[in-house]
Amino acid sequence: MYRLLVPLFFFLTSCVGSTQPEQKVVSGYYPSWRWYERGKLVQSASIDYSKYDILVYAFLNVEADGSLSLLDPWADKPLLLGPINTAVAPADYKTAKDLGNPAYHKRGMRFSDFAHKHQTRFTVSVGGWAHSENFPTVAADPAKRARFAAECARIVELYNLDGIDIDWEYPGTEERGGTPADRQNFTLLLRQTRENLRALKPKMRRDLLLTIACGAAPKNMVNIDWAQVHPLVDGIHLMSYSFFGQWDRVSNHNAPLFPPINATQLGYSCVEAVQNLLDFGVPAAKIDLGLAFYGRSHLTAGPAGLHVATSGLPDSIAFPRSAATPQYYEIAARLAEGVYKYHWDDAALVPYLAGIEGIPSFVSFDDERSIALKAQFAQSRNLRGVVIWDITGDYLETAPGSKTIAGTPLAA
Repeated sequence: MYRLLVPLFFFLTSCVGSTQPEQKVVSGYYPSWRWYERGKLVQSASIDYSKYDILVYAFLNVEADGSLSLLDPWADKPLLLGPINTAVAPADYKTAKDLGNPAYHKRGMRFSDFAHKHQTRFTVSVGGWAHSENFPTVAADPAKRARFAAECARIVELYNLDGIDIDWEYPGTEERGGTPADRQNFTLLLRQTRENLRALKPKMRRDLLLTIACGAAPKNMVNIDWAQVHPLVDGIHLMSYSFFGQWDRVSNHNAPLFPPINATQLGYSCVEAVQNLLDFGVPAAKIDLGLAFYGRSHLTAGPAGLHVATSGLPDSIAFPRSAATPQYYEIAARLAEGVYKYHWDDAALVPYLAGIEGIPSFVSFDDERSIALKAQFAQSRNLRGVVIWDITGDYLETAPGSKTIAGTPLAA
């Protein structure tokens, strides 16, 4: 399966004289909160599964004792287990953060059921930016590690998963509660989880995936023992985005493919992040290049533009839902209003928007052209494939509020 990359594969093979493209993997994250945030436009029954090989449901929480819990049971339970049968479920079941009970749900309507009908694998991600605080202590304690690994195996059976994704942001990062011991303990946590998944294979009758999300900044990569880690995992989801944002004093790109001319930090581009992993000895066939289906907005101190002084704030007027990180569908809607001018950066190979008529708003994002170039790059470096954060970002409606999907231009 190489759905997103098919046109690029044909282009590349015509250039290099190859006759058959290699099989690549297109993975995509589905955050639970998008279910209701977008009015249930993008849900298990409406997703175009033909565009993805693997869907990763985000996120489950890691408790201090190593057990797992739901972050948002109101969404998680009906998505992961199917619609709730209110006639038999306890009154507080919708809000309780336990992992759920299949007896309280309608059969055959789990997220994984829909995915498997379309030959798409379905996994669950544990952790995430806001829910990684317990990883250091869990990974450091043998009993807690064992409980964590057992819980991962438990949810594979409970939700009929094809594997587990671990999104620890980030091992060894002091400001995120990490310590130098995380380097070894992360390896131990992955090894225990891998062993439990391997033991479950006969019962599930299939190989079970273990993937990790990896910060793309050099300072996050150095805290992982890659020689020990990469043999334990099937894929490394490189978060090659959020390189720059409203926190920077100068406007710059969210996810430049190549280093911007005015890059303020080394290693902050997709090409550099991939090369850093390769330099650590990670096989290209284990790396998934991250694709951002969202952008970042800045309010500029003067006229809007690239590499100009910013106020340090996102544009909450243009993007009231999520000022700092508007999704592609929101950016496309604003662009259509005619208040932004579209630009292309020939150095970084990504687009950006600048407000017109004195509007001090800069928006960095990816469009069809830049996504295609990134997919082409992934193929040219023989990477495992690409991974999308997040798939709901480019689901466009036929009209605002119509609840009818018009298309998915970035994943087309």
